[in-house]
Amino acid sequence: MRICFDISAGLGQGAGIGRYVRQLALALNALPGGPALRLFHNRQPLERLPPALARLPRCQAPLGNKTWRFYLLSGLPLLPRWRTTIDDSDLFHGTDAVTPRLCLPTVITIHDLTTMLFPRYHSRLNRLYMRWALPLMTQRADAVITDAHASQNDIVTLLGVAPEKVSVVHLGVDNRHFTSQSPVAIRTTIANLGIRSPYLLAVGTLEPRKNLITLLHAYAMLPPPAPELVLVGGQGWGNEQLANVIRQLGLTGRVRLAGYMADETLPALYSGAEIFVYPSLYEGFGLPVLEAMACGAPVITSNVSSLPEVAGEAAIQVNPRSANDLAAAIQTLLDSPDKRRTMRQAGIVRARSFSWERCAQETLGVYQRVLESTT
Repeated sequence: MRICFDISAGLGQGAGIGRYVRQLALALNALPGGPALRLFHNRQPLERLPPALARLPRCQAPLGNKTWRFYLLSGLPLLPRWRTTIDDSDLFHGTDAVTPRLCLPTVITIHDLTTMLFPRYHSRLNRLYMRWALPLMTQRADAVITDAHASQNDIVTLLGVAPEKVSVVHLGVDNRHFTSQSPVAIRTTIANLGIRSPYLLAVGTLEPRKNLITLLHAYAMLPPPAPELVLVGGQGWGNEQLANVIRQLGLTGRVRLAGYMADETLPALYSGAEIFVYPSLYEGFGLPVLEAMACGAPVITSNVSSLPEVAGEAAIQVNPRSANDLAAAIQTLLDSPDKRRTMRQAGIVRARSFSWERCAQETLGVYQRVLESTT
């Protein structure tokens, strides 16, 4: 089975969808008896291309992200030199919601429908693009993969896609990398970053959907002396309000905007956290929750979208729109070392049920069903 795998997001994005694309490609390539991968991407830097994939056949469409996405929307055929790995494949997998118009079986992964459910959290251009693109791409595709049952329900309900066309494939976590770190590794990492222990941790792109404003209000309610709150993540769209709210709530010096962190740093940060807090309003999956649990961090997360599906009983789930509920959950855990200890162990056990190998096997199953139904 020859699969042309769109690795564009894996090259262009560090976390989130980028991590999914890289890890799935690596896991598919490592499967015993797995598919023969060919890679495709639009114009992207190659620094994030995993060495294990560097020798695979690869071609590119030399268009930047915006130009490329509108080219896809136009339905124009790909130029021959852009499609050498596509023409040598049995199936194409568009890993970030889009696919060219092709004459071979096609699978796409749609991670979430935030542009439809939370349009105010996206730029006008992105809203308009996805309004046109999502229905078109689901029509082009022979099958749709999504990360969780909550997202599957959204795709069926909002896009009118037949339920049997949408397969749920949970993401994974690299339990060899994201694992509980030694006290020495934790102390060294946080000392190098200038972080004081104890600390509360939140990880994710700094954007409105991550609901960090509510987290700041909840944090401001905690009685002193509350641990430092560390916000880790790259700058996202519409995050300008964050620094203003920190000042308005008098949290300057108590909240640290740590910026984007490389994968090498995250396990020690997760492991050393008193509590990991992830109050997102909507997630297609919520990889940071899984990574934090794998590293032994007690987790508080939202009771909406896919997050209960990922966290299960191993995390405390709260209404993400209630700063009071969030503050109460944080304070309850701060007051109970025994509860934190129990949750650390429960999270590690929960994370073991998710793996990239399993994600790859189930994705391969989707490929096989599509090829069987189209030949």
